[in-house]
Amino acid sequence: MRRFSDEVHVRCGVLGGSPGAPVQFVWRGRLYLVRTLLGRWLERSAWWEQPAVAAVHGEEVAPGASPVVTRPVLALGDLEREVFRVEAAVGRATTGVYDLAHPVPAGTAASLGAVVSEAAGTQGSDGAWRLLRVSD
Repeated sequence: MRRFSDEVHVRCGVLGGSPGAPVQFVWRGRLYLVRTLLGRWLERSAWWEQPAVAAVHGEEVAPGASPVVTRPVLALGDLEREVFRVEAAVGRATTGVYDLAHPVPAGTAASLGAVVSEAAGTQGSDGAWRLLRVSD
């Protein structure tokens, strides 16, 4: 298994009776068609990589500028992401297993159904979807 954190463009639909699941995605300029939804779950994001944490540590302050004394707050929903494990392939190529994730909207972490309804549609260049792991 290889780990990544690459932005992917995802088109969602109904797959295996599950609405809001990825049905295709573009990674590194190639279109992958999802053949099977293997699983889905919520997991913690890497909270230590959030911009709000960097700001608390003064990492966003420009050299020579005085730091702004504010305390950014992470929303609880920003700490989780929904992960879809799918089997996908480019054309007729051999399939691989891919973990695709998107952030859980704030306030919906307790209700996976709410996350699904907001995840439907196409996610574009906003960087919301990420490829996390590949097994091929």
